[in-house]
Amino acid sequence: MASVARLGLAHQIAAFLEVLLIAVWLGSMMFFSFAVAPSAFAVLPTRELAGAVVTSTIAKVEVLGLIIGPLLILLQVAGWRARRASAMTKAVRLVLIGVMTSAAALSRFWISPTMIELRASISGSIDDLAITDPLRIHFNELHQYSVAAMSVALFAALAVLFLTVRSWLKR
Repeated sequence: MASVARLGLAHQIAAFLEVLLIAVWLGSMMFFSFAVAPSAFAVLPTRELAGAVVTSTIAKVEVLGLIIGPLLILLQVAGWRARRASAMTKAVRLVLIGVMTSAAALSRFWISPTMIELRASISGSIDDLAITDPLRIHFNELHQYSVAAMSVALFAALAVLFLTVRSWLKR
C-alpha cells in the first residue's frame, strides 16, 4: 500500500513539474509578445531603445526555452509508460515540444544574432533606411521570421498544455 501511495505521489509531482514548466515557458512567451514588446515600443522615447529592450528580453525567453524544452522532453520520455494517453497523443506531445524547442533554437542561434549583426552594420537607425533598402528589407524579413517562430512555439505550447492536462486527468 505504501509503495502505491509513493507511486501516486511521484505521478503527482511529475504532473506538477510538467505543467509548471509548460506554464512558465508559455507564460514567458505570452508576456513577451503581448506586454513587453508592445509596451517597449509604446512607452520608450526611441525605437532603438525599445529594440534594445526587446532584444534583451527575447534572449531570456529563448534561453528559457532551451532549458525547459529538453527538460520537458526528458519528462515525456520518462513518463511514457505511466500515461494513459494513446501512443499517438504521446507522440504528438513529444513532437510539439520538439517544435517549441526548435523554434527557440532557431531564434537564439540564427534569427536574433542575424538581426543584431544587421542592426550593428547600419550607421544610425533601421528606421532611417529607405523602405526599399536591402538591409531594411532583410531586417523586416528576419523580424517576420522571429514573430513566426514565437507564434508557432506559443500555439504548440497551448496544445501541449491541453494534451498534458488531459493526459493527467485521465488517470
